[in-house]
Amino acid sequence: MLKTKGRPARSKRTTMRYRATEPLISPKVLENIRRVLEERYLSPGRWVRTFEERWAAVCGVTYAVATSSGTAALHLAMRAAGIGPGDEVIVPAVTCPDTLNAVTFVGGTPVIVDIEPLRFGLDPARVQEAISKRTKAVVPVHLYGCPVSPQVFELCSARGLLVIEDAAEAHGAQLDGRMVGSLGTMCCFSFRGDKVLGVGTGGMITTNNPQLAQRARYMLGMASPGGFDRYQSTEMGFSYELSNVHAAIGVAQIDVLEETLRAKRQIARWYDELLPEDALDKPAMIPGHVWWRYAVLLKTANPREVHAQLIDVGIETMPPFTPMYRIPMYRGGHRPSDFPITEDLYRRSLALPISPYLERPQVEEIVNALQQAVKTSRGDALELRKQ
Repeated sequence: MLKTKGRPARSKRTTMRYRATEPLISPKVLENIRRVLEERYLSPGRWVRTFEERWAAVCGVTYAVATSSGTAALHLAMRAAGIGPGDEVIVPAVTCPDTLNAVTFVGGTPVIVDIEPLRFGLDPARVQEAISKRTKAVVPVHLYGCPVSPQVFELCSARGLLVIEDAAEAHGAQLDGRMVGSLGTMCCFSFRGDKVLGVGTGGMITTNNPQLAQRARYMLGMASPGGFDRYQSTEMGFSYELSNVHAAIGVAQIDVLEETLRAKRQIARWYDELLPEDALDKPAMIPGHVWWRYAVLLKTANPREVHAQLIDVGIETMPPFTPMYRIPMYRGGHRPSDFPITEDLYRRSLALPISPYLERPQVEEIVNALQQAVKTSRGDALELRKQ
């Protein structure tokens, strides 16, 4: 921590009284880290294998391959699936750029489609329209922890398309009683520090397909047979392994996943009860949602101004992802008017704090502060970001 005039200087992040999102920290984390250090083996080892086995059990699948990040998981999944030049991959307009980046890493072409207004996931009708002879895969992104419409998976099954779930924000989510992570051909998770299950950094691929799991694991390191021939690479490998330290944290964090989900779902219910409907549209209370973020749509207030006012009183909120067709490398040929639901989300969305540590009096304080900020906002959400 920086020091000024003998006293520690605090960043805006450290002065936030209420963070937008953060993981519940298991009491076993420090003990597991201590054990890794005592074993003096920080590279991938038994802790990684244990993390993989336990996460596969959580998701109800046979195989799990740990990676150094969610982006690495997406990249390996695309490679393992054989996606390459000439292949199209359907992706939602609202996601982290890494979803599309992974497609381009392997030479594929992302095909961007609009979302639907209830779950903010892929719109099945738009997916149907976007399918072409070159379409090889679809990437349903479970945005903010809400599972994508089951119709997307039904459509992909009927058309014989690969499904690579992006569940970076949806640890423990369920769709009609089935776990996210087991719905598609493969699924990719992120364990970044602010996720529902955070370990600092890390990722995971889950699948029931032994060939895909084996292929991903082979490319995970040096793409070699291992053992004495570990340096005999037969193709391009990526050194995407997860460390034993991060895996040990993950093993501990799985123990508090259910507690995390209970807390977040309770906070979402409090927001749903307390937030004023005249000022904003609340997210739908979808079964199986895990609420990585709780995003409202302001009716008239300017989200940027409301965000700034709440930051000033120590309440951290988060903006939406910039639509993929507005990002320079994926802008070509797209018009914002072709994505009306995404545009509405982009102009009006603001995600409120949903740390699992929040209690009802704190949620009430956040709601009161939001109401005050909305009243004093000078801008118009519908005019925001028009280009």
